[in-house]
Amino acid sequence: MLRLGDGLRGVRGNGRPPERESPEPMRRRVVEMADRILERCRGEGPANCEARCPLRVDAHLYVQLARTGRFREALQTIREKLPFPGILGYVCPHPCELHCKRLELDRAIRIRDIKRFLADSEPGEPEHILTCAPNRPQHAAVVGAGPSGLLAAHDLRRAGLKVTLIDREQQIGGCLTTRIPEWRLPTAVRRRDLSIIDALGIEVRTGVRLGHDLSLAELRTNHDVVLLMLGFAGGQNLLRSGAGVVEATVRDTIWADPVTCETGVEGLFAGGDAVSGPTSVIDAMALGRRAAESARRFLDGEELSYPGPATSPPPLLWELGIDESERRRRERTPVLLEPAPAPMTEKEVRGEGERCLDCSCDRCVRDCEFLASHCSSPRDLARRVAGGIDDHLETVYSCNVCSLCATLCPVDLNTGELMLAARREAVRRGLAPLAEHRQIRRELRAGVSNTFSLASAAPGRRHARRLFFTGCELPATSPGHTRLLYEHLLRQDPRIGVLMFCCGVPAEILGLEAEGARAREQITRATQDLGVEELIVACPQCQETLREHFPELRLSSVWEVLAESWDPTQRYDELRLAVHDPCRSRHDPEVHAAIRTLVRTCGAEVIETDYSHERTRCCGSGGKVETVDPELFARIAARASGESELPMVTYCVGCRTALREAGRETIHVLDLLMASDPVDRAREPEAGVFTRLVNRLRSKWAIRRMAPPTPE
Repeated sequence: MLRLGDGLRGVRGNGRPPERESPEPMRRRVVEMADRILERCRGEGPANCEARCPLRVDAHLYVQLARTGRFREALQTIREKLPFPGILGYVCPHPCELHCKRLELDRAIRIRDIKRFLADSEPGEPEHILTCAPNRPQHAAVVGAGPSGLLAAHDLRRAGLKVTLIDREQQIGGCLTTRIPEWRLPTAVRRRDLSIIDALGIEVRTGVRLGHDLSLAELRTNHDVVLLMLGFAGGQNLLRSGAGVVEATVRDTIWADPVTCETGVEGLFAGGDAVSGPTSVIDAMALGRRAAESARRFLDGEELSYPGPATSPPPLLWELGIDESERRRRERTPVLLEPAPAPMTEKEVRGEGERCLDCSCDRCVRDCEFLASHCSSPRDLARRVAGGIDDHLETVYSCNVCSLCATLCPVDLNTGELMLAARREAVRRGLAPLAEHRQIRRELRAGVSNTFSLASAAPGRRHARRLFFTGCELPATSPGHTRLLYEHLLRQDPRIGVLMFCCGVPAEILGLEAEGARAREQITRATQDLGVEELIVACPQCQETLREHFPELRLSSVWEVLAESWDPTQRYDELRLAVHDPCRSRHDPEVHAAIRTLVRTCGAEVIETDYSHERTRCCGSGGKVETVDPELFARIAARASGESELPMVTYCVGCRTALREAGRETIHVLDLLMASDPVDRAREPEAGVFTRLVNRLRSKWAIRRMAPPTPE
């Protein structure tokens, strides 16, 4: 027999404690994990159509609204980001369609044409969105009433500023009025959309030429901010006039910072084709919006180098399952030098909505009680954790850490890993473990103490290449079954020893890395001293932990061993059982198969639930949620137990306890194999803390008294 205890030194192998990590890298790890979720999670979008829209219009949403005939809501959704839906419905080159997920199947959704239908179908006067922030004392001048200047003036007025819009032509619109022919953009459509400028109370001064009728110096003197949103020709004229305050680029355009639109002159911003060169209407509008946002930030004294709309589009969250050449072949190439296509009918609009793949993702939130209770999406959760954990400790400790989220996530994001990292950070800072975790820590200390643990070769032997790793829970709740199981293993191989010990996962679940490492250190010592090469594991949670930290050891599931050798003494041919797979066995299909073989060997019928195998739901016990949020734990357990009206069978003691507490008759698979009446056993009360400790001692003493097996 080996003596296990605290304070071991000089242990080799993967079970050794990690070196002390400095505070900054630990904090950085949390932020990096949160950033990965923020970058890749699709829970808040955007869908590809929105990501590729320069104005970030939620095309996915308005297409879905149009599908159900909610045309007014769809149009107002567009107007929240784009006050000129009719104009863009005719002249937008629809970049939103170029990476539409539907291209994988056939052709993109006709997003631009749906926008046109919505604008053209609006009855009566246009229902412009005219809500503005409270009036501010500042006054902005916007020079240039083309697409860029129009949107800049609109945004500044809605931000509460007094705005004067100035243009050299006799009517506003820029290229919308002077360059795009009637057969492409009807005058009635343009006038209808541009009526918002007057409706917002924006002062319009037309027929005013900058540098002739009005100087730039005068504008700067009489206004708090000036935005030069000129067309390409207007920019050329300004540079040739020698105004002196703006610089030229090598392309003979006005120089402005590509993100903030600053010109280098305080309070003077620039955009439009005069800065970008000739571009599309929607790109010009996006540049106007960026300039307006920078002007507002300047007036508010905020940092201008902000992470706002960038000059390049964000990465696409939804990859296409076709190569680039095939995508280009299927895309609808924008053609703006021909008459506008025939308008869509209502039937066609609804049909296009039906074709939309509805690129939204709430899989993990829909199936995880923790996420549904504590956030609207993993991105929401990541933002809060990255911002600081001090006010979110209950949230951090309410996750089951069951990896269902990663299984469901189309991009394999695991919020449980973020929660674990946050718990380690909380422990490092002295914020955790919480007072509610005291009992868990007491049981952990018992599980690794010499009194309640055992490391032994087989009876009559000094070394063991194979060990039966019982874990903590089985000896604490079923000492008789533990002994019978070990006796069966010895009959299969009389050289198998036993290791009754805690794998350290309760410590890791709480964020106590050092305590978990000390437990693994002692496992390493025991396996090295006994010459162990393989562990035969009963607990799914132990098996997952040991697999991660002891890759040098072979691991076998005791259930696979039993499935090949167990000869039942009783049969239950009328018994129908729903199998609950523990979340820690999620990625162990061989174990799933072995359990079902054992149940059928006893004559019982196996009934599968919707959530089993890889998609199994956590019972709530694995993450120690019950100590921090008992109401959430009850909902989690109730959801798992409600997956079937039949009695359940499982192979995790924690699952059995949780499902029983939720009101479902649940038996451990060993009860089915070894108990005289497994259904009656399912109704027995669970062992309390004192009884669990006594049971561990009973298990230890029974194993120590065992004699070598008699050859059959």
